Parts: sequence; C-alpha cells; structure tokens
Amino acid sequence: MPTSKSPGSLADTIRGWDDTALLALLQARPDLASPLPSDTTQLVSRAGTRASLTRALDRLDRFALTAIEALAVLADPATAAEVGRLVQAPTAAADEVLQRLCGLALVWRDGTRWRLVRAVGEVLGPHPAGLGPWSRDLRLSDPTALAAAVEAVDDNARQVLDRLTWGPPTGHFGSGRETAAGSAIEQLVAGGLLQSPDPRTVVLPREVGLHLRGGRLTAEPVHEPPPLTSTDRSTALVDRTAAGAAFDLVRRVELLLDSWAVDPPGVLRGGGVGVRDLRATARLLGVGEASAALHVELAREAGLLDTDDDRELDEVWAPTDAFDGWLARPAADRWLVLAGGWLSTLRTHGLVGRRDDRDRLVNALAPDLERTLTPEVRRLTLGVLAQAGPGAAPAVEDVVARVSWQRPRRAVLRDSVVGWTLDEAAIVGLTGLGALAAHGLALLAGDNAARSLSPLLPDTVDHVLLQADLTAVAPGPLDTDLSSDLALAAEVESRGGATVYRFTEGSVRRALDAGWSAGDLHAFLAARSRTPVPQPLSYLVDDVARRHGHLRVGVAESYLRCDDPATLAAVLADPRSATLRLRRVGDTVLVTDLPVDVVLSGLREWGQSPVAEAADGSLAGVRATRRRVRSPRRHGRRAHEVVMPDPTDLDRAVAALRAGDVAADARPPAAALGGRAEPARVLADLRTAAEAGASVWLRYVDQHGSLTERVVDPIRVDGGWLTAHDHRADGTRTFAVHRISAVSTVAAR
Repeated sequence: MPTSKSPGSLADTIRGWDDTALLALLQARPDLASPLPSDTTQLVSRAGTRASLTRALDRLDRFALTAIEALAVLADPATAAEVGRLVQAPTAAADEVLQRLCGLALVWRDGTRWRLVRAVGEVLGPHPAGLGPWSRDLRLSDPTALAAAVEAVDDNARQVLDRLTWGPPTGHFGSGRETAAGSAIEQLVAGGLLQSPDPRTVVLPREVGLHLRGGRLTAEPVHEPPPLTSTDRSTALVDRTAAGAAFDLVRRVELLLDSWAVDPPGVLRGGGVGVRDLRATARLLGVGEASAALHVELAREAGLLDTDDDRELDEVWAPTDAFDGWLARPAADRWLVLAGGWLSTLRTHGLVGRRDDRDRLVNALAPDLERTLTPEVRRLTLGVLAQAGPGAAPAVEDVVARVSWQRPRRAVLRDSVVGWTLDEAAIVGLTGLGALAAHGLALLAGDNAARSLSPLLPDTVDHVLLQADLTAVAPGPLDTDLSSDLALAAEVESRGGATVYRFTEGSVRRALDAGWSAGDLHAFLAARSRTPVPQPLSYLVDDVARRHGHLRVGVAESYLRCDDPATLAAVLADPRSATLRLRRVGDTVLVTDLPVDVVLSGLREWGQSPVAEAADGSLAGVRATRRRVRSPRRHGRRAHEVVMPDPTDLDRAVAALRAGDVAADARPPAAALGGRAEPARVLADLRTAAEAGASVWLRYVDQHGSLTERVVDPIRVDGGWLTAHDHRADGTRTFAVHRISAVSTVAAR
C-alpha cells in the first residue's frame, strides 16, 4: 500500500510512492495513462478532473463509496476511527478501505488523519449520503439541545422529519399553510430543525439528519458484502449440463448461418433484423425469440455474420468468409469464439424486444445496443458465481444484491443486466443448473477454457437410423455436412439424447427446390443410414419428385404454364384460385398480376408442387446459392478496447513518469534559462556529460515543433547528433543538437 510521511498535498503523496503503487494506480484508473502524462504533477492534475473522478467513483463498492461520503460529511481532516463510527465499521476496516482509496488517488493521508480530494466532494454533489448542508443555527450545535428540540415536535412534524431523514434532504410544498403538513413545516422551520431557502422549499440540516439516523450514514452496516444463499449441485452434473448447452449453442449458430446463407433476411432501414425474420429464426432453432436474438448477436460479434449489399435487391444479412474457417475448427474452439465474444462485448442483448425511450421496438442487430456498463456487470455477475464456490448455485436476488453492493453508482440497467447475464450464461454454456462450470471459470480467469470443455463434448456421428414411419433417428450429434443436408430434407420432430427427424412432402419438396434430384435423395439416404432405406420413404421421394415441377410459374407479372390443359382447368376451377387472380391466355398458360413468390406459395398451400421458371424456360434457382460476405466489418467494441490505456505497457509508463519527475527536478530556474544557449556551449556540456557518465536535462524541440523536456545519459556527440539513453522512453535514441535549446547537468539516477 502507498505510504508517505506527512505530505503536504496529494501530489506529495504520489511522489513518495514506489513503482508498484504507481503501477497499481494506472491499472485501477487506466484513463490517467492515456495519453501518458509527462510527470507526476500532470498525473495528479488529470486524476482530479471531474470525468476521471466520476469513472473512479463509479467503480467503487458500497463500503468504499460510503467511506468517501463519510469524509465529505466529517470535518476535514478526519481520522479512521471517526469514519468507522459513521459507517458502522471497525476502525481497522475503515483504515484499510481508506488506504485502498488512497491508492486510487481519491484521498490522501495528512499525518494520522485523512483528507478527501476536494474535487471528489464536488462530484458527489451537495448532498453526500443524502444529507443536507450544515446549519448556521447555533441551536443545533449542542447535541443535548438538538435531541430535546426533536423530542418536542408533534406527530405531524415528526412524520415530515422521518420522510427526509434518509434522503433526499429537500422537500417541496405548495402555498397552502392551513394544512397539517404546512403547520408542521412552519413549526420545524421556526425551531431550526428545517431550513427554508425559498417559500416552497425546505432542507433538513446535516446535524439534524445525522441525529435522526443515530450518527450513522446507512441504515445497515455496509463494510461487508451481502451474504449469498446457495444451493449445492454436483460439480460433475454442472459441468455436463453446461457442456451440453455449449454444444447446442455451436450447433444452433451453425444451423442459423447455414440457413441465412441460402435465404438471407433483409436489413432494416434503421439497422438490425426484422421481427418476422427473428420469429422464423426462433422456429428454425427451436428456441424462444430472446434466445434466437442472442444467437444472432453472438454470430455477428464473432465475425461470422455481416451485411451484404453487393446485390441488385436490398441489403441483407449473410455469413462471412470466416464462417467456413470457423466450421473447420473443433467444437470446443468454435464455442470459445462465441463465448469470448459474449463475455467482452458492449452489446446488451437483453434490450432486444423491448421499447426504447422513444417507445420504438429494439431489434436484434440494431446499432444502438452498446452500453459501457454491460461487460463490467457481466464479469461481476460471473465473479459472484465463482465466489460462491464449485457447484454452488446462488439465489438470483442474492446475486443482484451482491453486484449492487459492488457497483452502487451504476444503478441504471445494472440489476436488469445481472438477470440477463444469468439467463444468457446458461444458454452460452458457462453455467449449468445455476452454478458456474469449470470451463466457465476458466474463461472468466483468462485460462484455456476450450481445453476444459473439450473432454465433456460428445463425439459427432456420420449416420442416422431410418425407420418405417418416415423418421430418422440421430444417435448423437451429427457432423456438419450431415446435419446441414438432413435439415434441408427433413423436419426436426424432437430433440434430446437422440434427435428425431421426420420426412414429409414439404421437406422432400424443399430439397428438390434446392436442386436435388430424386436420385440424389435416394443416394443420400442409402449412404447415410445404418439401416435399410424403408420402402415408404422411397415411395415418398418418388411420388413428390414425379409431381415436382409439373406446374411452372413465371413472370407476366407472373404466369402459370403446364403442358396438360386439364391440369390448368382444374386449377382455374378451384375456388381458391380467385385469390391468385389467374386468367387463361392459352390452353397451357395462365397469367396473373401477382409476384412469383406469392403464386408459388399459394399453389403449394393447395398441395401442388410448382417450380419457378426462368425467362429461357429453364428452372429458376435450381441450386441454392450459399452466400458469403467477402470482407466482414467489425461491428461494436469490446470491453478491453474501452478500458485499456494507451500505451498499454504500464511498466514503461511508470518509467516515463519517473523520467518526467527527474526532468522537472532538474529544470534550471527560469532566470537561469534566459534565451537559447550558445551551440558551442551546448556541445561542450554534452561532451563533458558523456565523458563523465552524468545525466543531463534537455529542452528540445522535436520535428513537429513541440517543446519537450528530457533527462538523458549522453553516450556520444558526433556529426551534429547526440546519441543518448532517454530516461522517458527507456531506450537509446538520437537528438539533433541544433534542436537543443538548453542543457543542465544533473546527478545520475
């Protein structure tokens, strides 16, 4: 912990820190190192800005924040014992948290007492801990007189005091003074227990508020986090359950992208994917719409999904080139890509399906889902599960309370994000039965989570078992090719230990529409089944194939053609044909003003098997094209892109700070600097320092015209160039001698 001997200011305190304490400060408040401050004085100045202090306070837990509020309430400076009494904590605990706050440059020690950085009080606002300002009424300075005055008020007045006790300490009332409340306020103002800065506003003085609270800032002690009530689970069962969810996540994302490669949904005008497309995706994946939105978002975050506007029609969502590489990786590695993206993304998936502040529906993949608090709260939530221990499933309300204690100032959306995180972690496969799995803990700790998960994942199979009732049983997770082909030719009937697929007229027709022939289907079934192909299934394929394409739909707006006039006559005679607005233009041709897709859909609903026809009479869209976005773009930011400093090498940042302090200490007085030093004197001083092995302070104009100060160890001076070890850059560099305007020798460090 940083220490100092009676410093006169926060700057003196930080100058007395060792490198470890400085490094800890930059790690805890990384905004202080971006851009790198020139010396400690600039670091302290930046640490006292309102924006930086707000970020630092937002990351404090409730105990630390309450200790800060206690220093804002108490007379400056205050002892750890005084803070402890106010926050209902032992003196040792109060001293420990004050040391922690000192390490964050929010407070500093003045002898045996502690001082609050002045700007922190300004950030807290005029009512720290919900207390009003100190009163100037001398009647309140005597605790005995104050207690007697409070006891003397009537019940109505006491109700007013009780309402203001725990904050906010201000109240507003109308102009009527004849009411009981108005009379009570008049009584309290007259007795000095309330202040009235204007005719309609009253404020509870700080002395009165502290007295009514019993001399404490909070109703309950806050120096320890809220307890966790957990249900114990078998760790093996937790890991297996989470692994099953992880495997399902990978398979569903694969199915989603494979489907969108063939039939990509359009991009909404404001970005995102439409509600109808999301509902269709939920049906495809066999999950709810919220879960479907999460799968879509994770695919995009992993770089597997992007927009594609390289087409004649509207912009669509389609898989990227990275999807093919992702498919070739082991299942555990594929999961890690998805889970890692979920853990670090700023996108708040729980907002999908809700209304924004303008009462507009929030769509999946919409551009405005980023919230800076989300990745932090997500990690804190998983951290609470980790703190509960292996196999422990804490109650949801306890997790919410613990995260609320850890980040009391981040109240907006915080509790909702905790609940969404718990739900999403189960879908992603980090938790099972409410407890954190071993591979989830590894991901949270930055370890190789894929290695922990891999032994728990089932091996894929390359076959199914065909049955006489037109079903196929998958005895395990199918390999990628078989899963894709079977999803095209059959419908999922049930999932579980063994997935059951059912072949129907619609599913077989879907395969034929995608370009398969009857022979292709027969060959696929024979090659992929460990049981003989049942005769009913062969008959189904042949029957659908025989009728497939008998009717052809084209553009007239659309036309319907058939070589058999009787078939067209039957279509026209059907009462349902009225909805398609068909009319005969020949024995074998009907036309309509409806689009091709509407005519195709209507005929198929009747049980017909039409196909689309191109202008040259060939089948349109015979082979389904699997789209890929050639150059995926990066959407959204990751958490580390927001909080990591620049430069990221904090060790070098600390070294540069030290060098800046050396330069500041070595800087000659302004009077001694005068104008620009003579070039001959500069060269002489540099050569003398090089021979003596001494350090020198330079005032140097760089190539951009910026004036900088450096402390260097000259190595040689040759040809108008100085080669020296630069303390700030912690490396050897060269300086143009003609750009050096002043030199001063200092003791080597």
